[in-house]
Formats: sequence, structure tokens, C-alpha cells
Amino acid sequence: MAKNTRLTFSELVNQQGAAALLNATFAFLHRNNISKKLIAESAGGKRGRVKMHGQARRYKKLLRAYEDMGTIMSAWFSLPRFLDKESRPLPLNASRGTHSVQSLVRSSRVATSARLTAELMRRSPSVRVDSQGKFVALERVFVLPEFEVPRAALIIERYLNTLRRNSLAHSKGKTLLLERNCYVSEMDLKKIVPILRDIKEHGTAFMDSVDGDIEANRMRRFKSKGVGELGVLVFAWTQPSKARRSKLELEFDRRNHI
Repeated sequence: MAKNTRLTFSELVNQQGAAALLNATFAFLHRNNISKKLIAESAGGKRGRVKMHGQARRYKKLLRAYEDMGTIMSAWFSLPRFLDKESRPLPLNASRGTHSVQSLVRSSRVATSARLTAELMRRSPSVRVDSQGKFVALERVFVLPEFEVPRAALIIERYLNTLRRNSLAHSKGKTLLLERNCYVSEMDLKKIVPILRDIKEHGTAFMDSVDGDIEANRMRRFKSKGVGELGVLVFAWTQPSKARRSKLELEFDRRNHI
């Protein structure tokens, strides 16, 4: 019979954290109509990864286009040639011309084609098509409906890389990436809405400033070496507080006879 050993706090935290991460991921995928078969294939080791490799190329292309749309929308709202006298984005023609999607894409210096850009604009609530067939900008932030899963994949992958890099940086005394959060576990629900409104206002101003700084340093010519990416993600969350103690606390107390 195997000896009953007690888990250390670190071991217990890692095990329960891994279980919570997997449970949250699977629940999110199920809510977004991702089949159990696909989830199993993706997690099925080398065979599953080989099967998904061909589809990954198209996914990366679409994801790159989605990221480029942020740059394109930023250019639409900031470059003088695409603004009217009141600094509002001018409507764009679908075809060629000074004020066209093709011209905007060229000025944005992104890899995405004008054709794919126009298609994504048609699908986005950030842009509308008027009666003359011109594209009209409604929001600077580009949004795509039913795009939650790719967005989550992009965010989680890079966040995990941030955690890994910071862990290595701690051990080697190198510069850490920004990774922090602030929250309270108990708050009057009636006060959340006005605070969120304030967070959104200040957060939008901050991100617009950061976006401008980053875009100013975008490379205009491709180089094979010495090239990397830099990005900042800001988000807020709310959820009902749990009055009972967490499973992690109860499990640790039980195993250690506290």
C-alpha cells in the first residue's frame, strides 16, 4: 500500500491551479461550441498536434490580420489625410483612390491585404457601410463578433509567456515585464458600475497613449534578425464574491490536519 504523503503548499497550489486553469479553459470552449472531439484531439499529444498543423497556418494568417486591423483603425483615426476638418475619420471607398481601403492599408504599412481588410470591416460593428457603399468608422477599437476563442488563445498564450519570462528574470536578476493586478474581494455591487466607467475612461486614454508610442516605433522595412514584438493588454473583471472558503484552502487544511 502506498504511503500517505502530505503535499507541500507549493505542490497543492500547483495541482489545484492546474485543475482550475484546465476547467476554466474547457468550460470556455464548451460555451463557444467547441466540440469535445476537437478538444481531445488538440490535447492528444503528438498525433493530435500533427493533425492540426495544416489548419494552424490559416489560423495564424487570420489572427495576424485581426491584429493588423488595430493598426489600420489607429491609422484611420490619426493620419491627417484620412481625417476631415473636425478630425473625424473620412468615409473610405471600397475601390481605389486617395480615400480608399487600399490607400489606408498602404499607409498603415501592414501585411494584410486590402481585400481581407474590407471583408473584416464588413463583419465588424466598429465599421458600417453607408448607402453609397463607403466604409464609415464608428469605433477606434476594432471588434469582431464571435471571435472570442481566437482572442482568448492570443491573450492566454502571451500571458503565459509573460509569466515564464518573469520567472526566469527573477532568478537571473533581469528586467521584469509589467504583470500586476489590483482588486477587492468584497464590494457593494451598486458601486461597481460607476467605478468601471471611470476605469474605462482612464484605461482608454492610457492605451491610446501606449498605442501611439508603440506604433511610432513600428519597423518600416522587414529584417530577418533583431525583430520582436511588444504589446500591452488591459482588462477589468467582475464576479460575485464567494462567501465560503475556497477548495484550495479546505484541501490544504484537511491534508495537513489544520
